[in-house]
Amino acid sequence: MDPNSLEYQKSIALEFEASKNRVRYLIGSSHWGEDGRYKELILMNFLKRFLPNNIEVGTGFIKEGDNISTQIDIIIYNPSLPLYFKENDFIIVQPKSVLGIIEVKSNPDRNKIAEAIYKASQAGELTKENFIFNGLFIFGETSKNQSYSPKLLKNPKNGKLKESLLYALTKNYGINHIISNDGVFIKKWSQEAEFSCYAIQDLAASYFFSNLLNVINKRIELLGIPESMYGHLYPIPEGKKIYIKWKVSK
Repeated sequence: MDPNSLEYQKSIALEFEASKNRVRYLIGSSHWGEDGRYKELILMNFLKRFLPNNIEVGTGFIKEGDNISTQIDIIIYNPSLPLYFKENDFIIVQPKSVLGIIEVKSNPDRNKIAEAIYKASQAGELTKENFIFNGLFIFGETSKNQSYSPKLLKNPKNGKLKESLLYALTKNYGINHIISNDGVFIKKWSQEAEFSCYAIQDLAASYFFSNLLNVINKRIELLGIPESMYGHLYPIPEGKKIYIKWKVSK
């Protein structure tokens, strides 16, 4: 692994924190929680720089015949296939175009997270593809008094959050990646049919995006991701298993 890869990947979370703070300095904390659209734009603009040039990012709906999804915060799609509609970043796409979907939240409580998981899992079913990246990105706080990640790291032994994760496990294209930018990464492992939650601090964002790139690569067989690059994309030398906090399985 390149000796700078670890610090480079850590800087991704810092980039989101810096972008978030610039707006908060101008409008104040009381308004920041309401400005969901700006958070989507922060993430969307990052994806446009991060993803290959032949992949595009927008917001809108998935449509198959008379079946239409609820509005999806971020849709990652293959622009070489026909779209129903496109106006700037607003799109209405056919299911086969979709490579990934992401819901964006601020600091939702566990019930709001559960609602987002249900919504994303239902939207994913509309794609009817072998596998898509289906994610939830939470702009968690990092200040001493507002740290969000401990709430998500608590084992969901019961309640709506666990119910929503179990629901997602029953869906072929349900949600499969969740992060809070202040340090939590949750991944669905298809082989084991389970979710695992990791406390990987300032690497959570980079692992979210590395998994996104990996899923897209499998879907459309991108060129340019050599084996040697995986050490850069996943820079924890000993692996993230030692950081696991809880599991949810069927």
